[in-house]
Amino acid sequence: MTPQRRNWVRWLLAAAKLAVCALLCWFIYAAFVSGNQKLDGQTWRVEPQWLVLSGVLYLLGTFPSAVFWYVVLRRTRQEVKFGESIRAYYISQLGKYVPGKWMVILLRRTLLRGRNVETTVVAASVFFETLTMLAVGSAMSALVLLVWHRQQTILIATAVGSTFLLGIPTVPSIFQWLIHVLRVGKLNATAGARFSQIGFRVIVTGWLGISLGWFVQGMALWATLRALGAPVEGPLYELSLHTTSVALGVVAGFISQIPGGLFMREWVSGELMEPQYGAAIGMVSAVIFRLVLLVSELAISIILYAVGWRRLREPVAAINAELTASSSR
Repeated sequence: MTPQRRNWVRWLLAAAKLAVCALLCWFIYAAFVSGNQKLDGQTWRVEPQWLVLSGVLYLLGTFPSAVFWYVVLRRTRQEVKFGESIRAYYISQLGKYVPGKWMVILLRRTLLRGRNVETTVVAASVFFETLTMLAVGSAMSALVLLVWHRQQTILIATAVGSTFLLGIPTVPSIFQWLIHVLRVGKLNATAGARFSQIGFRVIVTGWLGISLGWFVQGMALWATLRALGAPVEGPLYELSLHTTSVALGVVAGFISQIPGGLFMREWVSGELMEPQYGAAIGMVSAVIFRLVLLVSELAISIILYAVGWRRLREPVAAINAELTASSSR
């Protein structure tokens, strides 16, 4: 490649990154605006320290899913580092606010810098991790609703149906078959076979870890309720209800394919929280909790991106020096 063409490629890549960043910022801004509009006309007070705790608990609650994705990558023979994959996972969460969910895949693949990383396998691993996380949330929600909230027939049907719809494809043999049906093999002939390496032990461990993560996210909702002055006691108070509200809201949002699950989470939360806390708290807590998640995702993404960028500066400088030297020969 000539130096002139190399410069053009650099400019095009820079322009593409700026376009992706601008698109991401726009949809995040739209999510903020939507949340603020829903709070108009609502009377509420807030204690900020509880919102901070809520954001921290949410980030902790998503950590098991991030670890599970790393394990899936390693099992499919992707040479990635633990810290690198965790960083890519958290930053990519901002991509869910863009329609189509493709931004999540793009961000994760871009942030994985290993030489032996295959784009098709990474994309498939994102779907595998996401479906597993949602299937666990659906199964937990179905169990809670069937035991304690049998009157919620629509939500029960949603939870039970989602458990099968999202859970069956995560059986490694079925997932491998889906990859074949979708003709991913034309891009990477070995992509499907890689997922046969994900054994029963990995699946069970993943389900247990992600279940724990959902409970922690339920505690995050509890912290938001505390911030609003709702009549709640310790973090275990109505934990099953709070966890179901968070988990099933995420599942409903994913199935609807609305960016960030807008409206669907509020509907699920309203159905479950209103009988316990009243219509006002049910509505306001859902919107405030969404804004807390968005702010916490933004904060951790900025921190992790900055940390990764500092570590990248020296290798990038060395590569640029090598390119300059080779072009001058």
